[in-house]
Amino acid sequence: MRISIDGTCRGGGKVYTRFRLNNMPASHQLSIREATTKNGHVPAAIYESIQSGIEKNDRTFIGVFPIVAFTSCTFTIEERDENGRAVDSFDYRLNFTAAKWQSRLNYRLNKELCSEIRDYDEVVAYDKADMQFWSCIEDGNEMLIRGAIYTPYRNDTDLSIECVNDKLEPITFDLTPFGTAKLETSFSAERSRREFQFSLRLAHQTRRLIFRIQDNAHPKFNNFSVLDDGVLRDFIDFNRENRTNAQIDPSYPTWFKEHKATPGALSKQREIAFRVQPKFSIIVPLFNTPSNFFTDMVNSVLAQTYSNWELVLVNASPDNCELSSNVNEATSFDTRIIEVTLKENLGISENTNAGIAAATGDFISFFDHDDLLEPNLLFSYVEAINTHNDIDLLYCDEDKLMPDGSLAQPFFKPDFDLELLRNNNYICHMLTIRKALIDKLNPNSSEYDGAQDHNMTLQAVEQARRIHHVPSVLYHWRICETSTAANANSKPYASEAGIKAVQAHLDRMGIKGSVELARRPFTYRVTYDVPEPNPLVSIIIPTKDQVDILDNCIQSILEKSTYQNYEIVLIENNSTDKDTFAYYSRITQTHKDKIRVVFWEHEFNFSKLMNFGEVHANGDYLLLLNNDTEIISSNWIETMLGICSQPDVGAVGVKLLYPDDTIQHAGVTVTGGVAGHLGHNLPKNDWGYFALLDAQRELSAVTAACMMTKRSTFRQVNGFTEELKVAFNDIDYCLKIRELGQKVIYTPEVELYHYESISRGQDTVNKDKQLRFHREIAYMNYRWASVYVYGDPYSNPNLCHTEPGNTYYKLEMKQ
Repeated sequence: MRISIDGTCRGGGKVYTRFRLNNMPASHQLSIREATTKNGHVPAAIYESIQSGIEKNDRTFIGVFPIVAFTSCTFTIEERDENGRAVDSFDYRLNFTAAKWQSRLNYRLNKELCSEIRDYDEVVAYDKADMQFWSCIEDGNEMLIRGAIYTPYRNDTDLSIECVNDKLEPITFDLTPFGTAKLETSFSAERSRREFQFSLRLAHQTRRLIFRIQDNAHPKFNNFSVLDDGVLRDFIDFNRENRTNAQIDPSYPTWFKEHKATPGALSKQREIAFRVQPKFSIIVPLFNTPSNFFTDMVNSVLAQTYSNWELVLVNASPDNCELSSNVNEATSFDTRIIEVTLKENLGISENTNAGIAAATGDFISFFDHDDLLEPNLLFSYVEAINTHNDIDLLYCDEDKLMPDGSLAQPFFKPDFDLELLRNNNYICHMLTIRKALIDKLNPNSSEYDGAQDHNMTLQAVEQARRIHHVPSVLYHWRICETSTAANANSKPYASEAGIKAVQAHLDRMGIKGSVELARRPFTYRVTYDVPEPNPLVSIIIPTKDQVDILDNCIQSILEKSTYQNYEIVLIENNSTDKDTFAYYSRITQTHKDKIRVVFWEHEFNFSKLMNFGEVHANGDYLLLLNNDTEIISSNWIETMLGICSQPDVGAVGVKLLYPDDTIQHAGVTVTGGVAGHLGHNLPKNDWGYFALLDAQRELSAVTAACMMTKRSTFRQVNGFTEELKVAFNDIDYCLKIRELGQKVIYTPEVELYHYESISRGQDTVNKDKQLRFHREIAYMNYRWASVYVYGDPYSNPNLCHTEPGNTYYKLEMKQ
């Protein structure tokens, strides 16, 4: 065999070498055998290249080799005749160290060669199996690698893959299929490819990974792919960057310095005389307060730019001489500081009550003895009160003051959300309530110690005319060994008190439901009673062919649902497979009392399908469901129904998971590019920013892949907007509900799998679909311009408003 080597380059974890053969018959081809080492086999591939300007009798081939952690490997290149018999061979010893230096030299001196041979296996991928890698998601000690396998399209494809690292050590993994699709090519109707989307779960690592792809039905398609270590690290870094929400962002201290009120602004604030100048009574229960904490706390009040306040120090440790001396010094320094001395510690609730009794202000503010205020806190509150004179309760954003004096863990809160408040006392600091309202509340007693603020807040919001959130970090919550912020177990009694507080709130509101501790300390799961008698729920499922997908959905409903008063209405939309209609006949005969099929004989329009389904449904509650979902939570219907049956609720959405147990949907934020799914692609047990993904709460929207709504509400908003054929119709529906003054609730207590990639397909190839998509974006921006201008009330102005940062609660950075 007359063979020579033109040159070598590296890229993407592979070595590319061009071989030149002289006088090889046109009917002959080259093949290459894997190299054998003591650690295992090293795959390789070889392709004939089409190269202009070569000698008439020359043929060129490009060999592709994975870079492994060995000095060299020997591959056997064989010349085969038209019958596939080996007629000649050549042993090619590839020295990986030499290849590195040859590659560097060629990239400098022979760039044309490098451009011609690098990634050549991707150019000719239509003739072989190939893998592409899209992302890597870290999940504890494991990682998920997502991508797709592409093969020449055949009906009998039988794929298997193996993985080793660059040391040829076997890598075990679990493969989760994400669906398959036929991809047409623009240049040939006969060269279509099959796409298999996948997710691989494997132990966390950062070495180069080599995948051997085998089509057992078509061995000629066998190939290998490499996920280079550099690319893998880039995937990991990108994933970490996306998941670095504001709570854990190390740049927050710098961000805060750039966003806090400047000395000049503070100076101007002191000169402003408001039309309404309410007095604030700041209540601080003291108990063995360390001297330095006390001094810092008092100084932060003295620094307020708004001056109409009093500081009520409730000293519950009169025998602490140092503390008593500090209190006396403070009261002597400023007459606005007053002392209430107790004979003994009565507990936090009664201590606070003593301070309230002594207060003379228009508003009562609750301040912990070791925390700090920003100097413009009261100014910001007064500014809001002058804008809205019916404000009865105020709160602001907060962060943590760490033991080393740094600031961290900012909590940029949503605007008022009663459902979230039932889950946990997210309002927390700096709680300020109009004194006239406090006088109407039941005073806290010792049974609420540890949850006294939560109990008072729940009582107050029941009667408050307006609740105002100042979206600025104005309160610093000190972390120390005994603080709740540092140690959730420091007050074990607080959780029981919290359950009592939330249950008492439900009882006062006349809401039938039960309260129990949720998955995190100081959080509570509210389960609303299902109406009696149990109402009929109509599960509306649009569907077209793909019977195996539909049946998986239906069987999961039939087998897992514990609530039984439901019907399934299948909306048939232009199926063509005769097996589909045979399935309809079987399933409706088997479940006559549960399942019906109605026929929509027009083009696909999701909004019209939903409206058509509502007309044919019999239930007072509609449960809109995609056919590519699978029930996980057996109590899914009654959980959603309990929430949806509340008078002020219009729609309920749930937590949807991809089949590899990552989050597809945990509610929707209406910011950025119309809307984004919160927590998208996070592992299912990653609760995200301040565990909001694990909290039942109000949101601007949820997806209709699984959404319950009242039939009366559906009709009140005229159903789904039919101009939105495919995209954003569920977002629009939710916004119409909110426009009515009703709530949209997300609950993590219901989980379903959503096999989203098997749905009707992507809109990124077809030009008509792209045009339709842009028109639907334009509709949303026109119809809901006020939402995009004023912002999603369940996000925060300090958080990112563009994708993907808006779905992960990332800090909004100055441009």
